[in-house]
Amino acid sequence: MSKLPMKTIISMAALAAVLAGTGYAQMTTLPPASSTDGVLINPIGLNAGATHWDSTSNIGSFKAVSMTDGTANINTAAYNPTGLPFATPIPMSLQSRLASLNTNGGIIRTIFLGESAQWVDSFGYTYSGAFAGPDSFTAFAKTEANPSSGIPVNAEFGQYFDINLAAGAATNFDFWFQGEDATHGGDYTLLHPSNSYPASGNVLWGQSAITANTWNVTMNAYVDVSTYVVGIGDQRLNGESDRDFSDGVFAFQFYTPSGAPDLTAVPEPSTYGLIGSAALLALVALRRYSRSNDRKKAA
Repeated sequence: MSKLPMKTIISMAALAAVLAGTGYAQMTTLPPASSTDGVLINPIGLNAGATHWDSTSNIGSFKAVSMTDGTANINTAAYNPTGLPFATPIPMSLQSRLASLNTNGGIIRTIFLGESAQWVDSFGYTYSGAFAGPDSFTAFAKTEANPSSGIPVNAEFGQYFDINLAAGAATNFDFWFQGEDATHGGDYTLLHPSNSYPASGNVLWGQSAITANTWNVTMNAYVDVSTYVVGIGDQRLNGESDRDFSDGVFAFQFYTPSGAPDLTAVPEPSTYGLIGSAALLALVALRRYSRSNDRKKAA
């Protein structure tokens, strides 16, 4: 049997020590269920209906993802009929809401939209940023939503859970997604992608918010809520990802500590030009008004 060079052995030992000492190494077993954290999965309930979450003009359009175990990309018409643009960066308005959540505290709601994975994937969250750490919990374990797959369906469109975060707690809070299982699956974090293992790059964000009409218990009424969609691609550690970003599709909403929708708003980049044009027109009008007044005074 050939021997490895001493330098190689030391390097491998050092790598093993690093992975063993960090929460970002692969999870060998799934974290406890979210119910042990007091976070329950709720049915779609009063949010069902063609004018609410089932609306095909907003998040209801992603229902199609759950009807097949395919490899279509999230940017194709089959899985994204409204043409919501997806890209790697977290949109600025979502970053603004995360900052508001961290400053003031509040509620982040996660809605299951669909999955097209041929593997059974899991989804959860962590308070510490370490998906394999003691502050991590599993919301959807080995998810299957396709009735024709032969595997019992355990997730349905519109199921959701709410997490109430105190001020400052959102700094390290994150969601994780594991491909296939706890033995072979890669682990991907959504809000802090650099914490993914073995590498980042399996997450795409809808680049603008969708308005989803949502039942609000606090207000006892239906209200329009800015809703953000994310598409995730799974990956085996002993294989490769097809990078379709439709293996798990989720949506997020933000609420104040009282339960009212968070109205924090930052314009998306596409609107900056319009705002700049409007400001320029206002400045021109102001200058004309000032000159007119000056002429009147001089007369």
